[in-house]
Amino acid sequence: MGLALLSALSCGGDGGGFSIVFDSNRDGDLDIYTMSEDGTGVRQLVNEDGRDFEPDVSADGKTIVYASQPTGSDNTRLNLMDVDGGNRRPLTSGAGTGLVVTDDYPHWSPDGKSIVFQRTTATDEGVDADLWLIDVEAGEETRLTDTPDAWDSTPSYAADGNSVVFESNRDHQGSDVYRLDLGTREVARLTAEPGNDLEAKESPDGRHIVFASERDGDYEVYVMDADGGNVRQLTDNEAVDRCAHWSPDGSRLSFYSERDGDREIYVMRADGSDQRRLTSSPGVDEVPAWVAD
Repeated sequence: MGLALLSALSCGGDGGGFSIVFDSNRDGDLDIYTMSEDGTGVRQLVNEDGRDFEPDVSADGKTIVYASQPTGSDNTRLNLMDVDGGNRRPLTSGAGTGLVVTDDYPHWSPDGKSIVFQRTTATDEGVDADLWLIDVEAGEETRLTDTPDAWDSTPSYAADGNSVVFESNRDHQGSDVYRLDLGTREVARLTAEPGNDLEAKESPDGRHIVFASERDGDYEVYVMDADGGNVRQLTDNEAVDRCAHWSPDGSRLSFYSERDGDREIYVMRADGSDQRRLTSSPGVDEVPAWVAD
């Protein structure tokens, strides 16, 4: 029943009108690139010294948020730019008094007004990761979790904008997928398997969550219902398949895979069929997010 439902989601063939942004170190350091949904027309959007990575695109397809660590800096901040690579500007400062701060894993709200992200802070006492939210226009930041003894990571907005799904090791040594209600701040655990469940993203219709898991011994892409039930495996390659993102119409998924030796971008239908490789470059291509053109 679950696979039939996913097949229904992918009706209409290959869709259209989309492109993909991703990060790659094909020129020597991590930068942001874009390409057509068939892998053609690769174009570099950012070409700066340092590391520019983990792009996410607003629902209207106009603005990209990404993490940036300039050369010589210990801190990583979030930046914004137009979808063509122009008008780059900082969103977070990525700095704190006497601290090393990493702001990364950003994800847009459906209405484009805010972004959730992971803030990792290193002090003499250790390293801690929590979830934060920033109002894009006002620049006001809100801390969503405060778990000194746990690692809360890779947040992403739910389709209705009322909750955030994320990964955490707050209940055992491995990571599971959780949902945080933004109104009540209540947290619900959605997975509870040995190993790590990571990088959860809710589908555009709010009915499913895609995530990466090593529950079978290596990282593969899985999907489950939004409440954590009906888990099914989409990839099975005895290699690393991770960081899946839904296309804006929910018909397809992009992800990176190391099945051919290098880390490259792939796409597949939402039921796991028709898996196709889009990039073929030396080094690392990863974090593929979709753009509604």
